[in-house]
Amino acid sequence: MAVDVLWGDPTASEDQLGMQVNSQRDPNSQNKIMAFGPDIVDKFLKQNSISMLIRSHQNPIDAIEKFASNQVVTLTSTSNYGGTNANDACMLVVQKKLVISPKIIKPLANNS
Repeated sequence: MAVDVLWGDPTASEDQLGMQVNSQRDPNSQNKIMAFGPDIVDKFLKQNSISMLIRSHQNPIDAIEKFASNQVVTLTSTSNYGGTNANDACMLVVQKKLVISPKIIKPLANNS
């Protein structure tokens, strides 16, 4: 069975462990799109000798979300996504010694 982990998202709660069927992205229940728990994140990071995963696959309404004890950061770089969400955007500034600072970008006021 082929599973699309590229389109995988964190689970809805950090209490959900392992790999779960992602019913939000797989409404037809084909069990091909998965969600990963914080235990999967921890294992992946350790196996690959990295400390953080930064992703931009979802659209957090507050521009940035953290998961798995801040090991996964999800951000959106598009404010007012689709012209209907009125969400903020975010970019991460990586400074010396790998200090990471989020910068929030507010959507432009609608001048119509």
